[in-house]
Amino acid sequence: MRATGDIGPLKIISESSIGSNQRRIEALTGFGPIERIRRDEARLRALSDELGVADDELVDAVVRRVAEIKELRDEVRDLRRQAARGHSSELAATAVDGIVVARLDGLPREELHDLAMAVRDAADVRAVVLGSAGERGGVTIVSAVTPDRGLHASELIAAAAKTVGGGTGKAADVATAGGKDASRLDEALDQVRAAAGLPAADLPAADLPVD
Repeated sequence: MRATGDIGPLKIISESSIGSNQRRIEALTGFGPIERIRRDEARLRALSDELGVADDELVDAVVRRVAEIKELRDEVRDLRRQAARGHSSELAATAVDGIVVARLDGLPREELHDLAMAVRDAADVRAVVLGSAGERGGVTIVSAVTPDRGLHASELIAAAAKTVGGGTGKAADVATAGGKDASRLDEALDQVRAAAGLPAADLPAADLPVD
């Protein structure tokens, strides 16, 4: 190379930090940028064909698809929440001395919270604690108590939260704990029963539709 002009076309493809006040820039030169452009154009054409739109409509089409996916996910979440709430009366019927303690694997935190609130609002229920092991091994425990019934939401799950490798706040009416050790969730729920003055129970996880 006798002059910088011999480099030809240049396209920067990445930039990163390699130290204090130092940056690394990677670029394609010569025929590299042309080949990159051709490859990118081929990908755009393939994507346009997949979405059934012209190239100049591609961005709008992707935005629409993303919005549709979000709407469908919201609908699925609402349906799952309604299905779980439909089982609140069944869970309330398992109460011992007005207290429900159950394991419902696969329910996301928000849905577990909503279900706990629905069970708590059932007649004659003083408190409800629901535990769920997630698909990736995490644990959620939700505690909800009826005010002025002599129970404290956070205190009910304080020991259980530590058992599953997490912690909880100090709220009196509704408390949520997260943990990492799903293998100890049954042990944790027995600790909840002990904290509530109930006998330990070797019961199977509740059968709720979570698909």
